[in-house]
Amino acid sequence: MTKEAMKKFIDTFLALPAEGFKTALPAAFNEIRDYGIEKLLQESPDFLLKLLAAVRKSDPAGLFNQVPGAAEQLMDLLWAGVSFRAEQVKEMKALLERADRSMHVNIEASDSPFRGHFIVREGKITGRSGLLHFKDEDFRFMGPTEVLMDLLTGDLPMGFSNLRLQTAGHSGWVSRIAPVIHEIVKLLKGAQELEDKIGSGI
Repeated sequence: MTKEAMKKFIDTFLALPAEGFKTALPAAFNEIRDYGIEKLLQESPDFLLKLLAAVRKSDPAGLFNQVPGAAEQLMDLLWAGVSFRAEQVKEMKALLERADRSMHVNIEASDSPFRGHFIVREGKITGRSGLLHFKDEDFRFMGPTEVLMDLLTGDLPMGFSNLRLQTAGHSGWVSRIAPVIHEIVKLLKGAQELEDKIGSGI
């Protein structure tokens, strides 16, 4: 698919009403995977934020419970995109390189299969669907699907203090994980690339 055709496809897909969006989601995941999330984010840095917003408007828990594999595919797409963009964005790259120890964080919805994890290690962030074994996790976010999605997009009132967001893990981890979540939100919103790339006109 050409760049122009993909842009038209994505714009049409994201504009669908809730029921149409839910029906079209599996095919859309296939198109995005074939096109390449890295290529798509180079052309549209805020694509993942728009995708999460569209899912959020479509009763996400209901959608994930009704569309087999949708939660897993979205989680895998999300973390592939975050990992890719983290290499490009100055603030995120610097934050990850400053981390004084690795972090293993689970994200688990209470009302749907929306479950995943991310790991910060050796200056990089990776993640995917599925939970880390509880013995390997440092911290866990739990709550309704919409609350976890709002956390990732920066739309959760009061952030970590929101009473609908539950956590497990030593409170000392919050000061390490909160800045990472903050930078993930900025990445999803299309934060600028490294200065040398901007300067070269890329």
